[in-house]
Amino acid sequence: MVVSLDVTEAPPRFVRLISDYSTFVGASVCFQCLVTGSPRPSVRWYKDGVLLEGDRYCAQEEQNGLQSLTIEHLIQSDSGQYKCIATNRAGTAETCAVAVIPALFNSVVEPAKIIEKAEIIQVTAGEPAILEYTVTGTPELKTKWFKDGKPLPTSKKYRISFKNNIAQLKFYATEMQDSGEYTFEISNDVGISSCTTSFTVLGQSSRKHTSNIICPS
Repeated sequence: MVVSLDVTEAPPRFVRLISDYSTFVGASVCFQCLVTGSPRPSVRWYKDGVLLEGDRYCAQEEQNGLQSLTIEHLIQSDSGQYKCIATNRAGTAETCAVAVIPALFNSVVEPAKIIEKAEIIQVTAGEPAILEYTVTGTPELKTKWFKDGKPLPTSKKYRISFKNNIAQLKFYATEMQDSGEYTFEISNDVGISSCTTSFTVLGQSSRKHTSNIICPS
C-alpha cells in the first residue's frame, strides 16, 4: 500500500508589519515584523532598493517567524525606505516602512571634545579625590578611562559617572597605589578627545603634591 502525504504549501504572509521611525542621530532603531508561510520563508532586508549587508545591520530571525533588523549609532544618511521581503517556493511578500533621522545642530554633527579639564588637585593618602571633565559633542558620546595605558577596571574604591556631559572619576579614599597616569577619553562617530593626568598620592607624613595635567592641544 502506498501512503500519500499531502503537504500544503502557503506563500509568505506578514501578520505584523514593520513601522515607520522618526528618531535622531546617534540613536538606534529596531524594525520588527512577523511572517508566516510554508515552507518557512527566507527573509532579506533592503534600504532604498539596496540589499543591506555589513556589520552595522543586525538581522535576526526567531523560530516563531519574528524578524528584526537593528541599526545602532544612526547617522543622517540612514534615513530612507526600509523593506523586508520574504520568499518561499509558494510566493513572495513584502512590508515597507520609512525612517526619518534629521540632523542635529542645524545639520552640523559636532565631534566629541573636552572643553573643561580636571582641576589641579592636592592628594594625601586617605583623602577623597575627583577627576572631572566637561565635554561636548553630538550623541552618542562614549567614555573610557585608563590607568597607565590600560583600561581602568571596575572597583569599589572609586565611582565612574557620566551625566549631563560631565564625566567624573571619584576616589572615596585614595591610597598610594592609586598613583599613576590617568587618561580620560570621549568619542563619537566623528571625533575623539583625550586628556591625561599624572596623579600622585603621597603618604600621610609627606607634603601635599600638585597633580600635573597633560592635555593635547
